[in-house]
Amino acid sequence: MKGNALIHIQKEAKVIVEQLADKQIKEMHERKDAFLAWMQVDGNAIINKYNNNIESYGSVEKYVFLTQHRTWNSELSKFVLPTSYESGYNGSRRFMNKEEVMLVNELRMMLGANWEARFREDFIASNMMKLNRALAKHIHDNMTASNIKVRVGGDGAEVTADVDGMKFKTFGTLCGGYVQIYHYRYRSSLK
Repeated sequence: MKGNALIHIQKEAKVIVEQLADKQIKEMHERKDAFLAWMQVDGNAIINKYNNNIESYGSVEKYVFLTQHRTWNSELSKFVLPTSYESGYNGSRRFMNKEEVMLVNELRMMLGANWEARFREDFIASNMMKLNRALAKHIHDNMTASNIKVRVGGDGAEVTADVDGMKFKTFGTLCGGYVQIYHYRYRSSLK
């Protein structure tokens, strides 16, 4: 590949961001499935008192609070989950931490229609921006790139290329997980 080094490397490296999106979406589906299974247990779902329908919006808060909100029990010398839930802003919700609120918002998003396509598009766009920033620190379109290789491993991804007689390398370390959205932190070099 001659000229336009930045564009060529970005195009080849996009595969790592797409794979990362697939991994994130797979884990999100697992969380949604766990919530839907929890909803099937009698007494778990919140029932609307006016029409007797399941209120999934409020049930999401109850689910996250009862399955994620751990507090220290000094008598048992360990963290424990709550055994009861009081709905509303003045109820159990006021004790939720930032990560729990993020999980509530994520589950609510997943209960909507067509969430996956929108999420994937936004996820790829934001992660490509980070990757492009890392790439642009060392290379530009006036340079020539060849021998572009992309490697993805369990805890990271690497893009290497020969750029104007020098070795370019960017390594993305996998971060995030259950609470925080998956992303890479990049380190680049041109030697």
